[in-house]
Amino acid sequence: MLNLFSRSIGLLLLLAPCVQADDLGILKESLKTAGQQLKAGKVLESSEIVEKSTQSLVDLVASAPAKDLAELKKLHAQLERAHELLEVQGAELSELPNWDTLLKGKRNNAPNKAGPTAAPKTPPNAKTLSFSRDIAPWLVDQCGQCHIKAERGGFSLATYNALIKGSKGGVVLFPGDPASSRIVETIETGDMPRNGPKVTPENFAKLKQWIKEGAKYDGPAPTEPITSLVNSKSPSMPTPEPKKEPVVMPAATGKETVSFSRDIAPLLISNCNGCHYNGTRNSGGLQFNAYAGLIKGGDNGVALKPTKPDESLLIKKLRGTEGARMPLGRSPLSDEQIQLVATWIKEGATFDGKNKDAQLDQVVSQAWVASASHKELMEKRMTRAREKWKLVAPKREADEAHDDQIHIIGDIGAENVSDLLKQSNTALNQVRKMFKINSKEPLVKGGITIFALKQRYDYSEFGTMLESRSLPPEWSSHWRQDTLDVYVAMVFDKAANKINETSLVQQFTSLWLSSFEGVPKWFADGAGRQALAVSVGINDARVQPWIKRLPESMSQLNNLKPFLQGSMNDEDSATIGFGVIRFMGEAKMKAQYDAIIRSLVSGMSFEQATTKSIGPIELFLQKILGKSK
Repeated sequence: MLNLFSRSIGLLLLLAPCVQADDLGILKESLKTAGQQLKAGKVLESSEIVEKSTQSLVDLVASAPAKDLAELKKLHAQLERAHELLEVQGAELSELPNWDTLLKGKRNNAPNKAGPTAAPKTPPNAKTLSFSRDIAPWLVDQCGQCHIKAERGGFSLATYNALIKGSKGGVVLFPGDPASSRIVETIETGDMPRNGPKVTPENFAKLKQWIKEGAKYDGPAPTEPITSLVNSKSPSMPTPEPKKEPVVMPAATGKETVSFSRDIAPLLISNCNGCHYNGTRNSGGLQFNAYAGLIKGGDNGVALKPTKPDESLLIKKLRGTEGARMPLGRSPLSDEQIQLVATWIKEGATFDGKNKDAQLDQVVSQAWVASASHKELMEKRMTRAREKWKLVAPKREADEAHDDQIHIIGDIGAENVSDLLKQSNTALNQVRKMFKINSKEPLVKGGITIFALKQRYDYSEFGTMLESRSLPPEWSSHWRQDTLDVYVAMVFDKAANKINETSLVQQFTSLWLSSFEGVPKWFADGAGRQALAVSVGINDARVQPWIKRLPESMSQLNNLKPFLQGSMNDEDSATIGFGVIRFMGEAKMKAQYDAIIRSLVSGMSFEQATTKSIGPIELFLQKILGKSK
């Protein structure tokens, strides 16, 4: 897209040889700079230059001789394209008047700088249309989000005076001349309203007639909010928001032929990225980083009507039957792709993922992981691990070893990598024995990657480069789990096999538990630390600091909220988690702790498992930690 804009700018520089040389030279340089700024990703800077260039073009047209108009018309067409491309990137630009309006403006080019201080009044018994009764209500309804609550394109409809004043690009309404009025043209071409239903033929006819009759005003004062004209309760209060119906997010039944996570989400990501997905500006207020946002809709209401694709705004936009066709500035979806979306809506617009608030890319990854085999997922993780290694140590060749469950990658030497793989399997067997895990199944589907690092400095750099965080100084190993990546990062100690093995017992336990639905990080961290304590005893040099730190960590916990929401720092959260699991592992509660683990293995969520064994987890924590929620 940036290259296309740059080519457009290049064409602009070739097209206008006949207008005033100095002005044109400045315009050329400005446009060249705008293209460079956009190519560098500086949308704001580029849009500011294009905004000024637009006004320069308008001024040139107003003063150009007839022989230069053909070239200026071509220049205008290219500048229109530049506007489109910048708007797709999230830029807010004033409207560029169309070519015919610019030509007509040559004979009426001087704006009223003083503004319409005294609006023409309609005589009480005149048979003309009423602005308050016939025009203002639908302007508020259909244009309010963009031009009353905001000033999209530098154009405000907040008051009658603002309407008559026009936009940054000039006057949009000429009393007595609807044909020359920009507001009429944008509605007639379907350009406006951009993110909602079209103006009805009846209202459009009223607008043209009202302008033809002189665009007279019949309200209390031209500076009063237009919203006050349609709200009789209080002239100073804005129109109340309509009561929104609760958003229904239907779950998949399993009978659908089209899957949101496998078919629809990838389509949305690839075609809507930058505007409605992961965008700097959610066009029309419609944001669907997650399924919940898509179902919620935007400024103009819901985008989907489950079971009714032809009535759904999303389908109308994709087909181009209502306003601008989407995706704007990109190739339209094929008929087959649009039909796929329509079928999904017809089948109920259901959701077949785990979390309706999850990012769409996570939903897509989760769907792939669910259908992939252990071998397929492990191969993908190994490939991703190699890519990550290049980010962490681009100049160091990686040493690798793997079996059907563990993939070691690092810079500790081929022999040490092989030794660490053996130690990893010893740790795996200890975890299986400790929790009575079926040995026929992999501990974690898709296997576990171990990033093995030579020294503590390399381990710190790993946290900075790959995880964008500073790892606590007490750590020499930690785990990480998301949909596609499951790994342990550790400092390898060549002279201490037992330390390596037991550290991996801790991390493998945490990774295993985190693979079950809804298990919070504090629980997985605490269980991992408790597994290490069971393996090596509480006098171990790694365990004693946790026991000593527990009172200090607890003193920072004024209430449970930061702990439950995961907003505490990693070390204190893990320390408190260790204290909780250590308490649950004592004789009087061990049966309940074991029952929670069995319930998780059987397929229960963490909430279901804890409620069944110890009651609501928040109440349990309040009781043993002595903290309120």
